[in-house]
Amino acid sequence: MNAGYYLTRSAKFFGEKTAFVFDGQRKSYSDLNARVNKLANGLLGLGLKKRDRVGLLFHNSFEYVESYLALYKAGLVWVRLNARANDKELCKMLEDSQAKALIYGPQFKETGAILGSNLRWVVSRDRIDDLNYDNLIGASSSNEPVTDIDLEDISDIWYTSGTTGVPKGIMIIHRNIVTCTQLLLSDVYDIKAGDKFLTPGALSHAGSVRVLPFIARGATCYLHSRFDPVSVFNDIERERITDLALVPTMLVALMDHPERRNFDLSSLKRITYGGSPMPVERIKEAIDIFGPILSQAFGQAESIISITHLPKEEHIPNDDPKWEKRLSSTGREFPGVRVRVVNDEGQDLKPGQKGEIITRSDLVMKGYWNMPDKTSETIKNGWLYTGDIGYLDDDGYLYLVDRKNDKIISGGLNVFPREVEEVLSAHPSVGQVSVFGKEDQKWGEVITAAVVLRDGKEANEKELIEFCKKNLSSYKSPKHIYFVDDLPKNAYGKTQRHELKKQFKNGQNPIV
Repeated sequence: MNAGYYLTRSAKFFGEKTAFVFDGQRKSYSDLNARVNKLANGLLGLGLKKRDRVGLLFHNSFEYVESYLALYKAGLVWVRLNARANDKELCKMLEDSQAKALIYGPQFKETGAILGSNLRWVVSRDRIDDLNYDNLIGASSSNEPVTDIDLEDISDIWYTSGTTGVPKGIMIIHRNIVTCTQLLLSDVYDIKAGDKFLTPGALSHAGSVRVLPFIARGATCYLHSRFDPVSVFNDIERERITDLALVPTMLVALMDHPERRNFDLSSLKRITYGGSPMPVERIKEAIDIFGPILSQAFGQAESIISITHLPKEEHIPNDDPKWEKRLSSTGREFPGVRVRVVNDEGQDLKPGQKGEIITRSDLVMKGYWNMPDKTSETIKNGWLYTGDIGYLDDDGYLYLVDRKNDKIISGGLNVFPREVEEVLSAHPSVGQVSVFGKEDQKWGEVITAAVVLRDGKEANEKELIEFCKKNLSSYKSPKHIYFVDDLPKNAYGKTQRHELKKQFKNGQNPIV
């Protein structure tokens, strides 16, 4: 059993059904499976062996799906390369992983030539030899690859986004991928044969896992090479999309887009969101706009995007006073997942007490590639120490406070950015906000916010600071607010606070 078997099974049971749609083109399950097998056999035929690392550099496309599923079936290890990383960063990932091969998409011809200079095999469509992508597939067998793959074998090396330091290679095993797929099937997605799933998110991150439950059920997946709200609206209306997976920044962009009302979005039956916190006021607004079809999951790459879940039924408005409070939670632990909140000594804290979130399950990574010390710091007695600060309530709902490293210390007092962001997000003129600490000689750090205003709305710094003071302790209220056109985000849609810190380190004038 391996993560690629979901495709093998669906090709047998749903062969003529459409598996994927991209850029107006469609591929059936039988056609996709045949090409994946040919690519897997072709790579093994080159001389690559089980456990060899292979880098993939693509934007979302058919070729990307074919490539990572082929690696899974062949027992090769997918080195997940971030398409938005620079050449130097990508070279470090390939060098660190000791990759032997690279497969890249047509948009990366120049980068591929640079990255491939020290690799034995480089496969792409722009070659004119046997390492041409289509030639390799055309010359290979469509039979299922003969490779003995164990659930404990490494399937991926998933490099972190590097927001808190040097990117780390997260070792994912086939058991992690299979367990995540089964959890999504049992607890998140009620998938019917005719369902249609759209993921504008990068396959290099959660998108590659999110498609697997739909593959398992023989449903149809739609890919976008980049996130564009109008393209998303068009596909939902034209193709009658039923399921949509987004990070909060994408969901907010859809909510705030001026053309949203021009499209029929009534086919949607579920929107899953996660990857970063979303303010409660914006969640409530999303429910008003799209209906009670939202579902939230909290996780991280080290636990394959799945730790806790707030299901669709808990996004349905009701008279229970706990309802709105629970919207600010990340839900409760998935079946088969353990969650605890502990102090610095690793002791369990009582409900309501803030500490580090730790988790244990078959989702937890094998460790960090070539980083045994970092692995032992992060996984202790089988428990993954997430680096996230939060607390549990009496009913087992988990509330995420912030990243441990994002804590702001101002005048000796601790402030977590998310609490301030929640308040600012409640202001009717605020569309997006990120709060961070700016160095200050007197206070050490001062609370600072970067704000993106909603279209057609106005606000000034004084107004927003006063709004915060009415809803927060004075020491938690921002001292500076900068108005920006957009917030810096990584490839996974997460706001990069460290970039804002650098941008406004010396008190540059606000961008308006």
